[in-house]
Amino acid sequence: PEYQLLQKQVEAASLQKKMVIGQNLPTIAVGAGYNYHNLLDNNRTFGMIFATVSVPISDWWGGSHAIKRKKIEYQKAIDEQHDKAQLLQIRMQNAWNSVVESRQQLDIAQRSIEQAEENLRLNRDYYRAGTSKMSDLLEAQLLYQQSLDRRTDAYADYQNKLLEYRQAT
Repeated sequence: PEYQLLQKQVEAASLQKKMVIGQNLPTIAVGAGYNYHNLLDNNRTFGMIFATVSVPISDWWGGSHAIKRKKIEYQKAIDEQHDKAQLLQIRMQNAWNSVVESRQQLDIAQRSIEQAEENLRLNRDYYRAGTSKMSDLLEAQLLYQQSLDRRTDAYADYQNKLLEYRQAT
C-alpha cells in the first residue's frame, strides 16, 4: 500500500504539471450554427461559422516559472518514490533477517532443553544412587525450567518477527 501511494503521488504531480502547461498554451475554439425562422410568412435561413484564438501573452513570464516549479515538484516526487521504495526494501530485508535470527534463537532454545533434560536425568540418577546432593538436583531442575521458559520466549519472539515481516511485505 505504501508503494502504491507513492505511485499515486508521482501520478498526481505529473497531472499537475500537465495542467499548468495546459493553462499557458494557446486555445482555439471553432463553432458553427444554423438558424431557420418563419416570421410573417417570410422564410429566413441563417448560417454562421466562428473561430476564437486565445493566446495568454500577459501570463507568459509567470506561466513559465509555474511550469518550471511543477517540473521540479514532479522530479521531487519521482526521487521521493525511488528513495522510499529503497527504504521499503531495506525494511523488508531487515524484517526477514529478524525472522531468520529469531528462528535460530528458537533452535538454540530447543537444543538447550535437550541438554537440560539430559542433565536433569543424570542428576536424578546420581541423587538416587546417593552420589549427588539434593541441591545439585534442584539446580538441574531449575536449569531445565529456565530452558523451557527461554524456548517459550523465543517462540513468542519468532511469531512476532513473522508478523512484522508479513506487515512489511
